[in-house]
Amino acid sequence: MKQRYYLFKKDDFLEDIFFREWVRYATPEATAFWMAYRDSKPDNLHELEQAVEALQAIYCLKRIRPAADDKAAVWAQIQSRLGETPVVPLKGNTRKRWMVAAVLLPLLIAVTVWYQLLPPKMNRVESGYAQQVRVTLPDSSVVILNAHSALSYHPWKDGKREVWIEGEALFDVRPVTTATAQHFTVHAGAVRVEVLGTIFNVKHRREKTEVFLQQGKVKVSAQDHHQVLLLQPDEKASYNKTNGQLKKNTADAGTTLAWRENKMKLKQTSVSEIIHNLQDTYGFIIMLQDTSIAHRTIEGTLSLNNINNVLFELSAILNVKIEKNNDTLFLKNNGQRGY
Repeated sequence: MKQRYYLFKKDDFLEDIFFREWVRYATPEATAFWMAYRDSKPDNLHELEQAVEALQAIYCLKRIRPAADDKAAVWAQIQSRLGETPVVPLKGNTRKRWMVAAVLLPLLIAVTVWYQLLPPKMNRVESGYAQQVRVTLPDSSVVILNAHSALSYHPWKDGKREVWIEGEALFDVRPVTTATAQHFTVHAGAVRVEVLGTIFNVKHRREKTEVFLQQGKVKVSAQDHHQVLLLQPDEKASYNKTNGQLKKNTADAGTTLAWRENKMKLKQTSVSEIIHNLQDTYGFIIMLQDTSIAHRTIEGTLSLNNINNVLFELSAILNVKIEKNNDTLFLKNNGQRGY
């Protein structure tokens, strides 16, 4: 444990940099640590939750930007008061200090205006290879990132809830509770998913996007809304950038969401699909000596908790030797056909 957090009170959490990093930026390291700490149900869990609520309230504050007419009126008032200020002769070093201030004041104003005009920083959370990351969004919706994935979103305002996904993630979207809240929108390449409150999975890899609905109802669109599908539970929308087609079919939740348990459910799954999954999960480059193996199909369940166990199972199933060279795996013929 990075600190003796079990002794912390609310104020201690608020002053802790690592804690603030989790609440504000949800970085993978901080998220993994604090979610594990929270799940352990420590005696000071109530203090922790109070600190989370306090920081979220602070970070959700918005900068008030005055209207152009208001700024002009204030500036005119300042100018008029400056004209009414009596001129007092300056002596010695005091005059020099005022001259320096007169030079620096325009620069300070310019820097302030430039800062005000900067676009809001986009929040981004990434998961590493062989890692899953849990992200809690400002509306309390939860996103679980699969390995080698990323979630990005601008600071939300005016009830607009919008995120961008690269890789794969499971979304548990909280229903809207205010009249100003809008649809929750997920962007995955050319595909757009709109929901109000539901649980669904989005996978966006290799120019292909899949949206699987577990609960609720979602609208999936592609090609600037020229293609639109409404999904019911246990339905999946698939989009292929190569042909630009958006299609719908039924799917099995156990197979689609098996990655949450670090598993891969195989139902007539080709070896090429398995290889792509391993590359996405662990970051390896996998080469086949006999490319015909890629078209073979396999049934069963692969545990993805340990890459060495996965490779051992594959070598037995396919009857191949697996050689590793840095980040590249070579699958070579073993002479006999596997089972």
